[in-house]
Amino acid sequence: MVETAGKRALRTMDLIPYILENPGSSIKSLARNFATTESQIEKDLQLIFMCGLPGYTPYELIDIVFDNGVVTVVDPQVLDKPRRFSKSELVVVVIGLRILAELYSANSSHTAKIEKLIRKVSNLVPTFSTSDSSLVPKPEILVTINRAIGLNQELEIEYTSISKDEVKTRKIIPTEVYMLNGKIYVRAIDTELSAERIFRSDLIKILKEGNPRTIELVNRDSVVHKVSLSISKEKRVFLERNSFLVRGSQESETTIQVDLEVSNLHWLKRCILSNAPHIKVLAPAEFALEINTAAQAILALYGSQ
Repeated sequence: MVETAGKRALRTMDLIPYILENPGSSIKSLARNFATTESQIEKDLQLIFMCGLPGYTPYELIDIVFDNGVVTVVDPQVLDKPRRFSKSELVVVVIGLRILAELYSANSSHTAKIEKLIRKVSNLVPTFSTSDSSLVPKPEILVTINRAIGLNQELEIEYTSISKDEVKTRKIIPTEVYMLNGKIYVRAIDTELSAERIFRSDLIKILKEGNPRTIELVNRDSVVHKVSLSISKEKRVFLERNSFLVRGSQESETTIQVDLEVSNLHWLKRCILSNAPHIKVLAPAEFALEINTAAQAILALYGSQ
């Protein structure tokens, strides 16, 4: 997984207080909760084992044990408390709390507690306005989706697909709502395909609420495509934002060669074209040819003007 040294350092500092608050955490659960691999968690723990207070004798080092996949912190030294949130993280927390306030708007007791917490967190970010409703993506839609998850209810939606440039009516049964890279996504079962699909919440328009129903999945996982890319280092931000797709990487002086596993080739195609010539397809050959053909067609349109 490609990541900056700073990102790894922040995760490493978060690991110790998390393990202290969640005794008996396994390497597998840590990898899942910190959105990385088990191998990377083991490397982080080995790094932590060599850190500590000045003097760096066994008495000043962080005492940590991971045996049979279970991690235990004996002496955390100075890392027994979580680090402070960054400004961007605090903004995300406030947005999340705003969404919760909408979801529990009918419960005045919950709403009052959430509003109090919003004010408290907002005071740590003086330049951020908590009254800016544009930062909360379609709360009324999230309320409907949250209710549908609880009832196992089918929804008829109109979905605008950016990757395919189309607006399509879909019937879905939402199963999960989660946030990634500052956007809120909905995992759902497409009832016509009997398969799981991912939707961006801000691109969903609810047309009709249906009845509760159960669908047996024909294909629980989307088709996974393996793609190798050569990425200019000046476009490292693409990797940092999509590091969860990376399965291997190798750096040279000016580029990073990465192996990705993706389910949406339309999305990846758009990313590559919008970042040309800094991202190039190495494999598979047919996908590289498709990108090249699309690029030539775009250039031809400019030439015809």
